[in-house]
Amino acid sequence: MVNSNYLLQAISACEQALEYPQEKSEKLQQACHDLGNILQGMGRFDEAVQWHSLALDSQPNKVEIYAYLGQLHISEQNWKGAIASLENVLEYQPNSVIAYSYLAQVYGHLGEKETEIEYWYEAVNISPNLINARGYHKLGRFLQAHGQLDKAITCYQRAREDKSDNLWDVEYHLAEIWLQKGELDQSIAIYQNILQQDPTYAKAHHKLGTIYLRQKSYEDAIIAFRQAIKLKPDFASAYRDLVKTFMQLDRLDEAIATCHAIINLVEEYPWVHTNLGNILRQKGELDRAAASFQKACALQGWQECQTNNYSFTEDNFSFRITTWESCLQPLANRPGIHILILGDRQEMSSCWLLDKILTHPSAQLTCIQESNSQQLDANLVKTRAAEKVTRQVGNIHKLANSLAPETFDVVIVQDKRKLTTRARENASLAWNLAKSDGLIIFNDYSKNNPHNQNKNPRLGIEQFLSSVRDQWSVMSKALYANQFIIQKKSNSSTP
Repeated sequence: MVNSNYLLQAISACEQALEYPQEKSEKLQQACHDLGNILQGMGRFDEAVQWHSLALDSQPNKVEIYAYLGQLHISEQNWKGAIASLENVLEYQPNSVIAYSYLAQVYGHLGEKETEIEYWYEAVNISPNLINARGYHKLGRFLQAHGQLDKAITCYQRAREDKSDNLWDVEYHLAEIWLQKGELDQSIAIYQNILQQDPTYAKAHHKLGTIYLRQKSYEDAIIAFRQAIKLKPDFASAYRDLVKTFMQLDRLDEAIATCHAIINLVEEYPWVHTNLGNILRQKGELDRAAASFQKACALQGWQECQTNNYSFTEDNFSFRITTWESCLQPLANRPGIHILILGDRQEMSSCWLLDKILTHPSAQLTCIQESNSQQLDANLVKTRAAEKVTRQVGNIHKLANSLAPETFDVVIVQDKRKLTTRARENASLAWNLAKSDGLIIFNDYSKNNPHNQNKNPRLGIEQFLSSVRDQWSVMSKALYANQFIIQKKSNSSTP
């Protein structure tokens, strides 16, 4: 059997021959002939025929040769060579379906999903019959998830043209896109059409309910959510949105009853106990509210919240525990770790840090707040680690500016004002105080007022981060948890 090294040498010779002027085609013909012979010797007869055919042409077609070279590189798993050859095909023939589809496969092997999907999209734009309805559905899902909504719409519309399958999910996701784009009427029309054809589709009832809730058509929303639950008794999202609707209507007893229904009939989700705690707080039942918040934290893995009997009047942290744990766990029980919290409403996070991360005797926590918190004082005593905590109360910027720069392993920022300029200033302050390789946690990243650019914390944070571009890396962007966590790179400079 011919050694594959000979094949690699022949491929290289063919690529070199392609650089010769067109009139010296005999060198290229010889390269094609040699490739054919080697492939024949390797038992790859179909490919050998292709190359021998090219060798017979008086003027070999460069596009075909580059395409076949791309295939050879793929067979040898030489992804870099395959990309170079296939991009040469596109240079000569920009509408080559073969080149786009092979490039998609190459980037799929490389794990570069976004580039893979981009090439598949180009391929099917040229040849719409290249994939079937399910392929278009899958392609649309990916494009939608990555914010390419117009391309996703094109894919879903092609998928719905195929009547061979009852692809209700295609209609459902198409309606979701119109919802994302703010086209509520188009979205409602699709969901209603789905339900005319299949009244038992619980997800469509739920989505209609969310739109009615957005439009403040509360009674219609309640009907839709209840219908979704009737059809699917374990539909957690429908229960959650039903609770939200009752809370907005100040129908607190019905909201409490719904929370208990979820706990008894579905599952003890952390968010159920958080919502239940918020409702009980509104009713003035603070002890029961605190117990619910403890349960929410325990379900997120923070058992100490219950065992130490912390008393919180609000839960603005339990939904962040998973994200924080994944980013901060490497710092747990390490000597000398120093964490800074800037801002009020940080009682829960302070206690969690002392219980889970700052467990080494030399670890420290500094809290700078605008107002004193007796609740935090009481809970710190229960941590049995209050001696690790330094608290300063007053003007946050003035106090923080008195601290030594590049001192903290983690800086956590939260500002109740939610102002763009303030968020930018806070980001600059946190950057200066964080060590090289230190983490910065922005707790207001998802807050955004589209009607008032002065109240857009995300914009302020991004304005500052653009001034230190390439000096930080993303650790977590958890929009559901309303935060953004970055790591300051080594040898970063101050802007």
